[in-house]
Amino acid sequence: MAVSEAPRVTEAAALLAGDDERWREFLLAHPDALPYHHPAWVAALAEAYGYEPLAAVVRSAAGEIVGGVPFVEVGGRLRSRRWISLPFTDVCPPLTTAALGERELAEAVEELRRERQVRSLEIRAPLAGFEERGEIRGVRHELELGDPEALFAAFKPQVRRNIRKAEKVGLQVRVAEQRDDLVRTYFDLHADTRRRLGVPPQPRRFFESLWRHLVDPGLGFVLLAYHENVPVAGAVFLEWNGRVVYKYGASDRKHWALRPNNLLFWECIRRSASSGARTLDFGRSDLEDEGLRSFKASWGAVESSLAYTSLGRVRQHSRTGASGQLLRPLLRACPGWFGRMVGAAFYRLAA
Repeated sequence: MAVSEAPRVTEAAALLAGDDERWREFLLAHPDALPYHHPAWVAALAEAYGYEPLAAVVRSAAGEIVGGVPFVEVGGRLRSRRWISLPFTDVCPPLTTAALGERELAEAVEELRRERQVRSLEIRAPLAGFEERGEIRGVRHELELGDPEALFAAFKPQVRRNIRKAEKVGLQVRVAEQRDDLVRTYFDLHADTRRRLGVPPQPRRFFESLWRHLVDPGLGFVLLAYHENVPVAGAVFLEWNGRVVYKYGASDRKHWALRPNNLLFWECIRRSASSGARTLDFGRSDLEDEGLRSFKASWGAVESSLAYTSLGRVRQHSRTGASGQLLRPLLRACPGWFGRMVGAAFYRLAA
């Protein structure tokens, strides 16, 4: 966000409510804002999980916001208070302007954290000046969008074959048009997929919030693949400011041979390129998930590391996920309702 003459900046960060109109205007006008920065994303998280959206901002002497960080506060009572920017979010870098450097913003926000006696702050991005506090938590893949036919020609041969196969066997991709397409049709696929993986599904109320705050207002879309009128796969995307983000996906393993996931991504690429979007983010992948990383790279997407920065007294993050490994066999073996019950209780505390 260029300015002709840099205004004098105050030295301290201030705390604002997440729905503060000045902060909202700053976010909506910022050229580097991601779909995760949009107020609707944190509003969906807040509604589903009971968070209070907040922002730490630095202002000019004239009161204009020149940099800021969106976050929610978790903990309190039985747990230490922590700030996260943002939970269940792949990447969310601070937003700055020509008047304020990223390091200056980070230092001001860190001072605010200390003043408020908050145990830690996690920024889901690298921070200039705090590189030693960063940790690689995974990778992401981004595809520059353009002419769909040129993109198709650049896919790996296997991707092109799988797309043609899905089309040949008669798979149909539909865009979700009503709430139940997401909170019923997609959610059933999602819960079944999570059970197969031994992971609790997000609660249904979260997808209701996604529909209300993001999909219905046009800040995201849901694609569903059908075979003979039976839903076999689905994907949830966020879309704003020239960027599309793949957030959730699910599929019925009995229909994998039909390649529905390939057709879903191809339809997303065609749709997004035609609407003028500049990039497609294939989402976060774990470092050890080489198969998924290879799949995303086969579309021509460029891989980059996801470094998160933690300030203050931080919790140790296990790379092996020992507790999750112990829970997986149980979730796979138990009825679906058990996994949904675990997810409803788990995600609020997992941030």
